[in-house]
Parts: sequence; structure tokens; C-alpha cells
Amino acid sequence: MTAWLLAGTSVSAVLLAGGVSAGGAPAHGLGLPLLFAGESVDELPLTRVLRGGDAGYVSFVYGDCEATDDAGCAPPMEVQVWPACRRHLGLYEQGPPFGPAVERAAVRGVPAAFLDDGARLELQTGRSTVVVFAGSRGRALRIAAALRSADGSIPAGVALPVPDQGALEGSAPC
Repeated sequence: MTAWLLAGTSVSAVLLAGGVSAGGAPAHGLGLPLLFAGESVDELPLTRVLRGGDAGYVSFVYGDCEATDDAGCAPPMEVQVWPACRRHLGLYEQGPPFGPAVERAAVRGVPAAFLDDGARLELQTGRSTVVVFAGSRGRALRIAAALRSADGSIPAGVALPVPDQGALEGSAPC
């Protein structure tokens, strides 16, 4: 199911409409806190909240794009929250030439990796992998600093919860 954010509608209402509990836990029952960058970040408003169907992720889209051809376009910024059993930093262990170039880092106190020349940042927290598509390293870091939980339990700017056992290599339960 896909939920769209409507003007004047709270994020909580959209999450509920999209099958996500008010506490921020996806309807698939994993109990993952949903981290997003607020109602706006880096001068771009939150425009859509999408649910990734069977993949089990939730996406927060910031800004709009204007497609110039049939190929469409990517939004200026996006934050996705995935279960670590499906997407985790261990997927990038091999590096070039077998996988993408990865720059390991620590962001907000948790293991992270910059990919795509810094345009994408993946953070491992709790049983979640938070993926930030930002277009540049600076913007990715600004979005990471703004991340907070939809239920208010994790404010922006504080250290994120450390990864659960098995989350970094994808062996945490799904």
C-alpha cells in the first residue's frame, strides 16, 4: 500500500493510513522506529510518505522533481527505513570490483557508510538501516543530523541507538 502525504495532514495520520502504527512500527510487526528528517529539511518540504510493499521499508520523500522525459526523475532527497535483515552494511563488504565503493564512517554514534561518492548515506541503528539519498555528502550529513523518530522517542541531533546484535551483517531476526 502506498500512502501519500496530503497538505495539512500530520505525518502520524499518513503513517496510520499507510498501515504503519502510531508508535512508528511498520505494520509488518518488526517494531522498527521510523526515522525521518521532520516536516522539512534543507529547505525542502516532506511531500510524500510511501510504503515499500513486500520489501518492508518506509520512504519519506522531500521535494518534487520535474520529469523532462518518459524516464521520470528522482526526488531531491529521500529517507528510507529498512529492516536490517533485508538491507545492512554487511552487503557492501566486498567493495570494488565486486561491489560499490564504500567509505565507512560513524554518524550520530552509529556505524555508517557513504556510497555513490557521498550522495548516499546508510546508517545502521537498532534493527534498522536508514538510507539517505541526498545528492551530496554535505546534504546527506545535514539530513542525518535532522533525523528523528516519527513517534518522538528519538529527537534530532542525539546519538542514535546502537545496532542490535546481528544487524550489521543481516543476521538479526526479520
